[in-house]
Amino acid sequence: MQYMKSDKISVIVPIYNVERLLCRCIESIRKQTYKNLEIILVDDGSPDNSGDICEDYADKDRRIKVIHKCNGGLSDARNIGIEFASGEYICFVDSDDWLDLDMLELLHKVCVDRKADIVECSYRNVYADYIQEETCCTAEIIEADSIFALEGMLDWKYFKPVAWNKLYKKSVLGDIRYPLGKIHEDEFTTYKYFYNANKLVYVDVSKYNYDRTRNDSITGTGFKESTLDACFAFRERVDFFKEHHINTLERKMNDIYCYQVLHYSYQCYLAKITGEKVDRLIESVNKDIAYLEQADVNEQYVKEFKILKDGIERYGEYRDNRENG
Repeated sequence: MQYMKSDKISVIVPIYNVERLLCRCIESIRKQTYKNLEIILVDDGSPDNSGDICEDYADKDRRIKVIHKCNGGLSDARNIGIEFASGEYICFVDSDDWLDLDMLELLHKVCVDRKADIVECSYRNVYADYIQEETCCTAEIIEADSIFALEGMLDWKYFKPVAWNKLYKKSVLGDIRYPLGKIHEDEFTTYKYFYNANKLVYVDVSKYNYDRTRNDSITGTGFKESTLDACFAFRERVDFFKEHHINTLERKMNDIYCYQVLHYSYQCYLAKITGEKVDRLIESVNKDIAYLEQADVNEQYVKEFKILKDGIERYGEYRDNRENG
């Protein structure tokens, strides 16, 4: 049977203050070998010329739709793009990144041929003076149900929690949206899309180019209090796996959550960071101790949570003594 390309793919690009790199991103989408696209450019209140660049491209290409909005952050921009999208499939692209020209055709073909709900490829980490492949790029194809994919995500193997190297059937997104006002927004969200999928496919070839050169991007800055959002996302996952009786993943997630909380707490101590999110984290730690004492979790983590409940400073001094002693 001949492969058909009649499905529309809605490509959602949140845009903020990225005029220097925006044309590279948009051109990589416009020139895709898969042509049936709806390209949704969400100008998130950019103070630079990004909004004007978007409008110029809309004049050139009827597939491009531009949404101008007040600044609300990456999650808000993605969510508005989802509501606007009319395609059977959704793809997210960050505006400082770019796609190989056959990425969408490859993902769509695999999605159709394998009857998948989500298809994911690998990606390249592009630094100023070198490129690092995220995987070995063996061209291996891995088919998975939701539980296998979720376990791969926890192990950072095959399936990743990032939003942007995937093609999703729009139906998989349902009413799940990205959380407003948080970074690590995909850590709160992608696993729920995985759970909704009957079948996922991973293709071990790099087709997405992830720009790691920007000093003003989230990944290009040092540790900040907002980084603690990852801890809150991981805590939600613990509850999710527990509520859905996914026992093997709950056990693994317990350890991941504890490790992340302890690691980030120590980073707060080293950077002398205090604030509302630090206080919330300590409050969460206090509540979690009773749960962890009954859960299947590394005993050392429980011990350190009991130290951390008395504050970042005390825990930091404990870590200093342990690591220097």
